[in-house]
Amino acid sequence: MLSSTTSYKELLDIADSYSAYFDYKVIYTKIDEKPILGNLYNLRMHTGASISYLTFGQNVPSDIRIFNPQGLIKALIGAQEYIVSIDLDGEADKNDA
Repeated sequence: MLSSTTSYKELLDIADSYSAYFDYKVIYTKIDEKPILGNLYNLRMHTGASISYLTFGQNVPSDIRIFNPQGLIKALIGAQEYIVSIDLDGEADKNDA
């Protein structure tokens, strides 16, 4: 679990220390506090670790979202805000903002 409020260098240090011992996936938190999506993309490219979930607030479980790579890319190029909703069956659905 990594926070978007953590500096990029610290994100890499944390991820590298875990990669020596575990095959892991990333949960990226606090997107609502500091939505630096470039760090998320760069972390994925650096580690090769899959990103499973993102959190957008403090209301669990309603603020936990399944990671949507296409939504991330669209947000990075400015085509939309990164918003993903989850229906009751747990399937991801992207919404253009």
